[in-house]
Amino acid sequence: MRTLYIIRHGEVAFPDGKKRCIGRTDLPLSEVGRRHAEKLRVYFADRPIEAVYASPLQRAKETAQILAGGRISCRRKEGLTELFMGEWENLPLAEIKKELESEPLTGEKRSDGVKRFSACVQEIMEETAGDVAVVAHAGINCCYLSQFLDISLERSRALAQPYCGISHLTWGPDGRVQVEELGRQPLDSPDAEECETIWDKYRTPDRVRDHCRAVSREAEALAERLTGKGHEVRRDILTAAALLHDVTRQREDHPLEGAKAVLREGYPLLAPVILCHHDWERRLKAEQIPGGKVPEFRFPLEAEILYLADKYTRGTDRVSLKERFAESAVRCAGSGEATRNHARRYQEAQKIEDHIGGLLK
Repeated sequence: MRTLYIIRHGEVAFPDGKKRCIGRTDLPLSEVGRRHAEKLRVYFADRPIEAVYASPLQRAKETAQILAGGRISCRRKEGLTELFMGEWENLPLAEIKKELESEPLTGEKRSDGVKRFSACVQEIMEETAGDVAVVAHAGINCCYLSQFLDISLERSRALAQPYCGISHLTWGPDGRVQVEELGRQPLDSPDAEECETIWDKYRTPDRVRDHCRAVSREAEALAERLTGKGHEVRRDILTAAALLHDVTRQREDHPLEGAKAVLREGYPLLAPVILCHHDWERRLKAEQIPGGKVPEFRFPLEAEILYLADKYTRGTDRVSLKERFAESAVRCAGSGEATRNHARRYQEAQKIEDHIGGLLK
């Protein structure tokens, strides 16, 4: 088995700072984009890559060169270039009215692009013998990856392809391809500064950000006590999930929308933790998260800590479970189903509190 990495380039330096629809428009990386690419270099430092192939466009070439770090062969392939966007090319994204399945009338069709890109990847795999990294673009990457996932080419744009997102594929001796990871960032979790950027992107209100910071402090305090008792806690996963658990608080079913958001941003390990922060039963339903590759629920203790820390935090104030659920019971009055769900969540919270309490003894 060989490994094929399909990677999107880093953030682009748009001349006026306004994001545009760029296919063949040739722009370099921004300073942030170069920092993204440096994380790729670290990620691949101990992985045996025979060669890095890149689209001929600047943003992909620069990303590939930084990733390679002078130690891996860098090669260009015309077939890896982005889809041509026709009448959308170089227009500000805000000016383009499009649905998920829309295509520009005069651009390159997805069906043509995927044939071109697939033939190029096949050529790359035939001229190499080891693992390979391919640095290309969001649109064409999505077209290629959709073949191996349960999503149509017409809806392929829904797949997660953040800047410098890595899709890990296995390539069998019979040419059979399987997607192991989809659009993940080089690091497992974002730092506090990156969480701020994600809040900005999803327009998370200031009061919600303050609540998330308070929940993060509560979660970190619990984690400190647990590690003091010898329990292993992934602090990076916990802190990032706490900061981002309500990133989409203003939307309906915000835990599911939050899980989808961190998947789109390239942090799949956070998604199941965020999915169940409001209702612990949701941990069993990670398949509800759409987008191709459903992440495994790998951090149950971190999820328990976040769940409990969120229940202990009303706004930015520290409260007990009894106080928190007494307040929410008022909102459920008058609905039998809501009352039953509230009672179930209270029992779940008490069980988790008892479990964490037992670990701290």
